[in-house]
Amino acid sequence: MAAYSRLVADVWADPVRERALESDPREFLAGYGLHLPEDVQVRVVRDVADADPDLQVQVESWELAESTGAFVLFVPSLLPVAETELAEDELDSVVAGLDSSCACCCPCCCT
Repeated sequence: MAAYSRLVADVWADPVRERALESDPREFLAGYGLHLPEDVQVRVVRDVADADPDLQVQVESWELAESTGAFVLFVPSLLPVAETELAEDELDSVVAGLDSSCACCCPCCCT
């Protein structure tokens, strides 16, 4: 379900698309090639606490939409990254994304 992944990434990246999702989810889905019959109700869940990150659950909801008459689209809200200070030993272990304990050779061969 690559269309779903693109949809979520676009909503996270673009506030205009996020508003479009909220204003007309059926039309927004159609823009990604995801068309639903008019009699299927579309509900968008944005609250991370209520969103199931399991892609298989999303696929099953899509496949059952016509028979159940409802489709729940999980698009978790993108939470701001918390600012956290790292301790000196934590900083030492994150040297350019490499584990500093591997000092047996040059860092270029560890990537």
